[in-house]
Amino acid sequence: MDDPREGKRLEKKVNAGEFVDRFLRKHLDNLYNGRIHEAGCGPGVFLRVTGDQYKNNSVTGIDISEDRVNQANERLAGIKNARAMCADIYELPFPDNYFDFIYSRFLFEYLPNPIAAAKELHRVCKPGGRLLIQDLDSQFTFYPDLSSRLKDILRILKKRTGFDPDIGRKLFSIGRSAGFSFVNNDTEMYHKVFGTIDDFNYDLWTLKLDVAFNNWERMAGKMQTI
Repeated sequence: MDDPREGKRLEKKVNAGEFVDRFLRKHLDNLYNGRIHEAGCGPGVFLRVTGDQYKNNSVTGIDISEDRVNQANERLAGIKNARAMCADIYELPFPDNYFDFIYSRFLFEYLPNPIAAAKELHRVCKPGGRLLIQDLDSQFTFYPDLSSRLKDILRILKKRTGFDPDIGRKLFSIGRSAGFSFVNNDTEMYHKVFGTIDDFNYDLWTLKLDVAFNNWERMAGKMQTI
């Protein structure tokens, strides 16, 4: 969803330092003079932390949104080993066997052809390199009784953008289909809220749904004109 409010929402929500510590550090602490890639870097929140903490490596992010790339490069001012560039995940502007480590967070749920994207990441990953994909599963769909409006939103998003609320359970097979020889799959609970949600997260969810509804209405309008 290329809505400027969505970028701001993600900036408020994410803890980039915690993500790097929990998921990237074990792969990067022994990497020197290597190449790190973030697929779908958005406004560069993770790029900045990764570039700042791993100065002996080059860090490159790509995003399809020119606005997000500009935001990312502004955020990366002063970090000489990191940059963002506008590129298509299906046609990466890098040679074969180029990166030592690749990571992607919450991108694959929006891709119409995730296997093709994973194959392209496999192409630019060095032999012995690693790819880490993190994404959600059962977004909204785990509710026993979805509202008819929410069902319409999910159906239209799937048809118009490829959005897949159940992508998480498919990541293992996507990795194997892309050609990665060893695939490990871990799961954990992402939203741990039981009962009343705090005001900060309530506001973030309200914004997320408003952005989603606006995109749904825009796409529904386009469908009616086809």
